[in-house]
Amino acid sequence: MSYSSTSWTTDGLTQAGSSGTTTMGGITLYADFSIGYAESTSFTAGYHEALTFQSANYGTNNFNPHFGNDPDPETSFTTSTSTGKKAAGLVPCLWYVPNNITIDAVYSLEGADAATGDTTRMHLMSYTFTSGSTSALTSGTLLAHNSDVTNDGNEQAYLSTWTVDSASVAAGKVIVATFECDTANSDYSLNVKVKYHLS
Repeated sequence: MSYSSTSWTTDGLTQAGSSGTTTMGGITLYADFSIGYAESTSFTAGYHEALTFQSANYGTNNFNPHFGNDPDPETSFTTSTSTGKKAAGLVPCLWYVPNNITIDAVYSLEGADAATGDTTRMHLMSYTFTSGSTSALTSGTLLAHNSDVTNDGNEQAYLSTWTVDSASVAAGKVIVATFECDTANSDYSLNVKVKYHLS
């Protein structure tokens, strides 16, 4: 879409003219992380496992990145030839943010595939991304998290509304969503929806 040099404003969208900048602070946008239960079979209980962004997939089992087993995901990620650390598994999980954004809300849906579920939790993190380096992700910041879900198994799905911990994300960062379950009774299908606007 192209614009003339005329200035105009509508619904928070401002086109400042040929010598100005475009701001879109009033436009609501959405992004999704998700995974199907067949892909989550390689998740390890107690570990923060990265979810794929939009329509991406790992391509093969055991490529999913692990972000540690502390209460929150690790604040850095080093790529290597090890399982769960390869760049080929990390890239499908990264949402690269080319502009400053503000997160307005986060929601998630989850469903188990077995009769017995687990206690589950999810996090949204931002990182500094370094291209061409094994120190791929650094300076991790917790953006949002949900409350623990006591998942009773495959007969019901669950919706969570998350707590936003840090709403602002600077241009050039990457965002990662993770999932953790305390035991390994079920595999999970998951969808995380991020509501945001440019800032």
